[in-house]
Amino acid sequence: MSSSLELRRYKAPRWISTPAGQWAYEVNAEWRKQADGTFAVSERRLLLEEAEKLQKVAAEAQQD
Repeated sequence: MSSSLELRRYKAPRWISTPAGQWAYEVNAEWRKQADGTFAVSERRLLLEEAEKLQKVAAEAQQD
């Protein structure tokens, strides 16, 4: 039985190994869609860097 308050859990691909990447995959649908379609290592690296920035901005917004 599932609750309407349950968070939807997504299983991130193995290449998303950083905590920020895992977080972005879980909470950001647009980022997740990009990640699912990215195969080049250089693009994956850029996405993980973007995830770090997104998580930092989100953390700062929570503190305000």
